[in-house]
Amino acid sequence: MPELPEVETVIRQLNNIVLHKKIDQVIVKDKTVVEEKVRSIAGSRILKIYRHGKYILIELSSALFLLVHLGMTGHFHYIDSREINKKKEDYEKYAVAFFYFEDKSLLTYNSIRKFERMKLLTANQLNEKMFKLGPDFLSKELTLQKFEEKLRMRKNANIKALLMDQKIFAGIGNIYAQEALYYAKIDPRRKAGSLSEEEIKNLYLRLHDLLKKAIEHKGSTVDNYSHMEGSGSFQNYLAVYGRKSCPKGHELKKINIGGRGTSFCIICQK
Repeated sequence: MPELPEVETVIRQLNNIVLHKKIDQVIVKDKTVVEEKVRSIAGSRILKIYRHGKYILIELSSALFLLVHLGMTGHFHYIDSREINKKKEDYEKYAVAFFYFEDKSLLTYNSIRKFERMKLLTANQLNEKMFKLGPDFLSKELTLQKFEEKLRMRKNANIKALLMDQKIFAGIGNIYAQEALYYAKIDPRRKAGSLSEEEIKNLYLRLHDLLKKAIEHKGSTVDNYSHMEGSGSFQNYLAVYGRKSCPKGHELKKINIGGRGTSFCIICQK
């Protein structure tokens, strides 16, 4: 499932391509993925495209918002007006919604597994939804002090499961939780309350560093993730996720934490 770096990559690409465009027509092809009322945004202009955790938020001139979750296989595909009739096989196969713009270009929202969602919300509805999420991990709101406070408040929680809890920290998933714990030299089986002040600081910094580097490489393409220009490349730099040994050559142990496979090094991580 796309995590913060993958979603940030898509956000940046959408901003480069469709920001300020006026939507002429919307066709909803699959109502289980895209709410039918999304069709009503025809005539609106895209004012802002941003992110909170793993969610994409699109602000419209109609004072409404599109809330998008890429799920496991969500993908946007942009087609220039000159290419619409040439590349139908590329964008129609898994398309669940079509957004036609005033300049005759087209944006499709695609879904293979149908776990993805797109909803139309008012500002109040959006705020209510976002209120249930923790702070975005790369936001200024989540300082080292607040990160430590959140861990201390849940001292009996498993540290890896806590990092992936979107109600606590928005944006971190299975890939980057495993990677950060490896680089911070922390065993993923530990309780949050067992971490020293220095370990918490190191984990916070490693997470920031990893997320930013992953964004530079346009995310990690594992399973089905792809951005609007192709595949990410950070999977080539992963230390433990999907690996059999760590960068130092030690064989990795794989266990299940919170229903997710977790690889770690019993020598490097304590």
